[in-house]
Amino acid sequence: MNEPLKFKMHSLYGQILRDRALSQAWRQVKANKGSGGIDNETIETFGENEEENIMALLEELKEKEYRPAPVRRIYIPKKNGDKRPLGIPVIKDRVVQQTLVNILTPKFEEEIFHKCSCGYRPNYGMEKTLQLILWNIEKGRNHIFDCDIKGFFDNIPHKKLMKVLNKYIADGTVLDMIWKWLKAGYVEEGKYLDTKSGTPQGGVISPLLANIYLNELDWELEKEGIYFVRYADDFLLFAESEEEIQRAGQVAKNVIEDLGLEVAMNKTKNVDFNDDDFTFVGFDFLHWRKSKRTGKKYFMVKPTKASIKDYKKKIKDATRKTLTLSKEEWMKRVNPIIRGKVNYYLTVHKAIELNKIAGQESHVAIYATANDLHNLDMYTRQRLRKCMIHGHSSVRRAFAMIRKWNIQYFCAIGLIPANWLFYNHVYGYTIEQYIETQTKRNKTHHKKRLEEAKRRGENYFTKHRLNKIANTKRLASA
Repeated sequence: MNEPLKFKMHSLYGQILRDRALSQAWRQVKANKGSGGIDNETIETFGENEEENIMALLEELKEKEYRPAPVRRIYIPKKNGDKRPLGIPVIKDRVVQQTLVNILTPKFEEEIFHKCSCGYRPNYGMEKTLQLILWNIEKGRNHIFDCDIKGFFDNIPHKKLMKVLNKYIADGTVLDMIWKWLKAGYVEEGKYLDTKSGTPQGGVISPLLANIYLNELDWELEKEGIYFVRYADDFLLFAESEEEIQRAGQVAKNVIEDLGLEVAMNKTKNVDFNDDDFTFVGFDFLHWRKSKRTGKKYFMVKPTKASIKDYKKKIKDATRKTLTLSKEEWMKRVNPIIRGKVNYYLTVHKAIELNKIAGQESHVAIYATANDLHNLDMYTRQRLRKCMIHGHSSVRRAFAMIRKWNIQYFCAIGLIPANWLFYNHVYGYTIEQYIETQTKRNKTHHKKRLEEAKRRGENYFTKHRLNKIANTKRLASA
């Protein structure tokens, strides 16, 4: 396990007792928004008298009368259909927790945390995670142990967590305050319940405590010479042979059990990346293959089906047919969704470029992402056609508007095509190039359909199709 600090952190509580520290923390809590806790105090109501509330909280802390309240327990849906418990602390508890996070984070970042721990850390986000994954694969560490810890946030043993904290923190008042946060309990459907283990997801300090606890795993892997990347409670181990990865997996399991936790066996597997794929942080990593054209080896990284489904759901939710909005307002609703998702997908490209700067040649293909985005662009435009037809909109009437409200039209009114935005960042692709390329692509696709029908000896322009075209023109001109 990680060794205790030679000089532990002292006098932390005194740093909390500053109105400027509390005020800064309040601004961060306010920016993060969120609902209120069990006392019905919201961000808005706390903010109405923020100076008085901050000073009153400061006085509580100075007199050591501060007592954390139980969190409000709610449940949010998980991707697999289950529900995840979320604990919502009251506003003043969030402010105090954020203050302590601001004090502790620089010290842990500078002296304690491992460089391969990437979740919930400043400057150690998705780009760093993908950088490390790609780097290890490119280095030939293609035997991968894909591991998940069962119910991590809910099952962290409180006493073992405090024992780890004692290795770094010598301020008894702060340790006592953290213990009270852990033991504050929760309220669900009007009933108070004790907390026996875990740190409540939703608590400001929970991510930091989680990283401090799993830092023990990080450094044990380091001591054993095991390559890894960890994102919160999900992690990957890398090795060059099957024997090495089996040893690495056993080391990880032993440490996790020593920490009083359990490996989620249903989510854990050994992967030979020469033949097998794996999924991590919203991306599918598709195993090594050889190009038929060039004979060179490559592998692919693309968004997961779940991520694409989430994209479509967000677009669908933003384009409800019941709303009557101007074209400008529709663009304002969908463009932020497009930007946000594309920026997330671009993290793979950014990670590749960072590795190239560090001297690592890349064999990653990302064109599959652009293909997915092309299909999502078509979906977005069709949703907008249905919304922008006032009156009795329908799928049929929307299809009738395809020629009139085409790619060029939507670009002209301000819609950001996801496919273009992606390639614009990667290659400097202009919007004019995008329109020209997509228009040619559609014409080529139509020509191929005609040729395929002719090859099969079929009459493409059947009576039924001609009537359909005529009806489409009539609806478009209506």
